[in-house]
Amino acid sequence: MKQLLKKLTHRKRRTGAAPSALAFPDAAAAENYLKALAPIPTGTIQADNRITPQYDLHIIVPCYNVARTIVRCVDSILSQKTGYTFFVSLVNDGSTDKTPELLERYRADPRVEILTQSNRGLSGARNRALEHIRGKYILFVDSDDTLCKGAVEALLSKAVETNADIVQGSFVNITGHGLVFGRTGYREGSAAETGQTPYGMAWGKVIRSSIFAHLKFPEGYWFEDTIFAFCIAPFRPAHYLIPAYVYNYTRNPLGITLRSRKKAKAVDTVWIMRYLMADLAQKKEVHSAQVQQLLLQHIALAWYRLSHLDETVQQAAFLVMQQMYAAYYAPQDICVQDSRLLALHQALAAKNYGQYLAAAENLA
Repeated sequence: MKQLLKKLTHRKRRTGAAPSALAFPDAAAAENYLKALAPIPTGTIQADNRITPQYDLHIIVPCYNVARTIVRCVDSILSQKTGYTFFVSLVNDGSTDKTPELLERYRADPRVEILTQSNRGLSGARNRALEHIRGKYILFVDSDDTLCKGAVEALLSKAVETNADIVQGSFVNITGHGLVFGRTGYREGSAAETGQTPYGMAWGKVIRSSIFAHLKFPEGYWFEDTIFAFCIAPFRPAHYLIPAYVYNYTRNPLGITLRSRKKAKAVDTVWIMRYLMADLAQKKEVHSAQVQQLLLQHIALAWYRLSHLDETVQQAAFLVMQQMYAAYYAPQDICVQDSRLLALHQALAAKNYGQYLAAAENLA
């Protein structure tokens, strides 16, 4: 969590003194206020995807108005030198620029399919390709990013060697002008054995296709990659990390991370967390130290995402998240060992907004 929040911002936000009284009498009033600002999306994670794994890897690239970057992205995929077979789905998500004609360059390549649909957003574009999965593993690539040389070989060879459900590689951070401004590297080994916390984004990893047999990205929500934390991690997949750099991640000024600042739609961070926790509860997977820690980390992350909005929004989000947390964990239900997470648990149990602000910021 600390590394994630550092990645998102160059400085912490100082919370200052908490108000003596909240602006809402209860969580119901707070929820109504938030829903007026950002209605709860209706997208679902439930799916019935078809899997016919005639390839080792199915690479999925959503494409929306990316004429400036799409050729570089696709060329980095098709130029991969590997002994493994792969298939590429290029999903034109209702582009209105020259993206469609640029995609046509690749139609003759037998490794490529071009899917065209009206605009459904990043989740909808990924979901379109997931409807028919053609690989033993899946790799998501965003259209303004590129694969490093040897990425497919490095990821799949380790997946085959270890029989891992997920293999995640190191990545390079690049500005929109192509300048490297940082690298994120992993030590080799399983996430459980090495104690490393993998980043929760969709890209930069190969994922066993069966994981997505009945799972898709929730359309209409921002922060759709949250499904990796709540829909995959709690079921303890064999997750392996490798030091090889496999992915060039472009910091996009129009991406959700930066675009969400001061946008009411950032409230989706609360809605998606609540929706996915309810799904976990139906599967009777909430009462574990892992899930409790996960929820506390994401409550702190929600604090950060909303910290650029006004105080009233932050108070409303606190009340809604506190009510959600209390529905699963009583004050005496303490499974976490980290003192910072414990402080956040205690703040939520006490329904104390000031303590919550301090605990959430401390996690950053």
